[in-house]
Amino acid sequence: MGVEKFGFLIWVSCLICLCHGYVPVNNYLINCGSSTNVTVTGRVFISDKLASNLLTSPNEILAASNRNSNSDIYQTARIFTGVSKYRFSVTRGRHWVRLHFNPFQYQNFQMGSAKFSVSSQTHVLLSDFTGKSRVMKEYSLSVAADHLELTFTPLGDSFAFVNALEVVSVPDTLISGDPSFVGSPGKFQGMSWQALETVYRVNMGGPRVTPSNDTLSRIWEPDSEFIVEKNLVKIVSKIASVNYVPGFATEETAPRTVYGTCTEMNSADNPSSKFNVTWDFDVDPGFQYFLRFHFCDIVSKALNQLYFNLYVDSMLVVEHLDLSSYLSNTLSGAYSMDFVTGSAKQTKRIRVSIGPSSLHTDYPNAILNGLEIMKMNNSKSQLSNGTFLPSGSSSTTKKNVGMIVGVTVGSFLALVVLGGFFLLYKKRGRDPDDHSKTWIPLSSNGTTSSSNGTTIANPTLTREMVNLAEWAMKWQKKGHLEHIIDPSLRGKIRPDSLRKFGETGEKCLADYGVDRPSMGDVLWNLEYALQLQEAVIDGDPEDSTNMIGELPLRFNDYNHGDTSVNVSVAKEGQFDEEESSVDDSSGVSMSKVFSQLVKSEGR
Repeated sequence: MGVEKFGFLIWVSCLICLCHGYVPVNNYLINCGSSTNVTVTGRVFISDKLASNLLTSPNEILAASNRNSNSDIYQTARIFTGVSKYRFSVTRGRHWVRLHFNPFQYQNFQMGSAKFSVSSQTHVLLSDFTGKSRVMKEYSLSVAADHLELTFTPLGDSFAFVNALEVVSVPDTLISGDPSFVGSPGKFQGMSWQALETVYRVNMGGPRVTPSNDTLSRIWEPDSEFIVEKNLVKIVSKIASVNYVPGFATEETAPRTVYGTCTEMNSADNPSSKFNVTWDFDVDPGFQYFLRFHFCDIVSKALNQLYFNLYVDSMLVVEHLDLSSYLSNTLSGAYSMDFVTGSAKQTKRIRVSIGPSSLHTDYPNAILNGLEIMKMNNSKSQLSNGTFLPSGSSSTTKKNVGMIVGVTVGSFLALVVLGGFFLLYKKRGRDPDDHSKTWIPLSSNGTTSSSNGTTIANPTLTREMVNLAEWAMKWQKKGHLEHIIDPSLRGKIRPDSLRKFGETGEKCLADYGVDRPSMGDVLWNLEYALQLQEAVIDGDPEDSTNMIGELPLRFNDYNHGDTSVNVSVAKEGQFDEEESSVDDSSGVSMSKVFSQLVKSEGR
């Protein structure tokens, strides 16, 4: 009965969200420690009792405060004296995770001195955390499984607590694409699955925006406390003039209240004005940061009148920015730009500036409507400095998963090497018959024969089949990369993990160097593939129904009927030793090249 009531309340919450436009698929709002439901900013937080089926905890301590609070969700809390876990059934994709804390004294529990960590299956959200004052921590997590777990782990003899929590779906398009690096060429790849913590969400020139005025229930703070020189700015508000141009920013990107207000350079129509408007933000060092800038030209009276420059940490990131040129010559169009700091911050501050461009028409000017700064997880899958690491899988499981990914990565590098040979082969432009005499010796087998060696292409076939890299990419683009994986790995690989691996390989084999990722990005993507694999293995991976199952050893080629290829590579016996080490899972000896991949904490 409790589960039915819980589902009904989620349905009611979704109906309430309908008036905002976006309806989240998953919408868990829990008023922890309370026996009653409460409505906050138009959203219903259900009682702790109705959500008890989601929690596994060694005890049940529900605390209530005698102090008055502006919000009822901060008057109660659930206390954990041992490791406790919430498990939410969710659809795969990005979700908000919001943790509400408001410490108070309850019996012998002084919550202001509690010390604990909070983690998901794959990331540490809080490490050695002590909540001394009221705070809400917001995270954006990409969930690769059909459930999300939030684990509260007390430190030593201490305890953990939480006043309220939210797990809410996020539109897939909210965090997507490859943002540009700050201060260096290239783009950051893999943003769609990066774990993020909201550090700042600022409404330039406007008031505080509450969850009831945001389609995704976000909070936007005014920028007044972050402006370095307040006398250099003026405030503009024209909310009614905002245009959401199809294909660009939407109300889910940011509400009209953000795009309809801005902080503008106070040049007072002085054509000789040469200064920047600057905001300073304190951040934790040791992390990269995702920055999203929100722009809407509500100050110009015609197109192509506003040109300005954008700076991050005194580095020019956009020069001669003309918003109308980005928006198909639309005035007052909402637009956002994404950037990632090029490396982990060594300082405790991010400085953002806007300033005049040398291309200004009448007088120098610059604007900024909104800014979001989000912390990105480090190589140890942490969003918080500390010693706590995800408790995911055992060392044995990591070893087996590392073996799987290591072997797959080895196959991938073989594809890259063979692809390089193929590129040289194409550039020489000579007849294929001339090359066949000097090509690396290969021993090929027909479709009816079998081989325990690495499978590559039959040189008598067409060009795309002669080159293994191109052949593999054909299957990748068809969405059937699982058809050509090593037979020893069938039934052991998560589809999501293999899909991410295939996407990485496809980017590495891009035609132009500028489109290929750096080696650091390659390793990061492969580590994420490893995390996708580890996140769903609770027991023996061979027993998982979510793994890629056995496929026929013989399959049809997409162009050549039933022609398939099984070929032993290069010198006879060259790979026999490696092959035996892969098959022997009890005594795995990973290559030094991939040994780091077995360690989920990264390099």
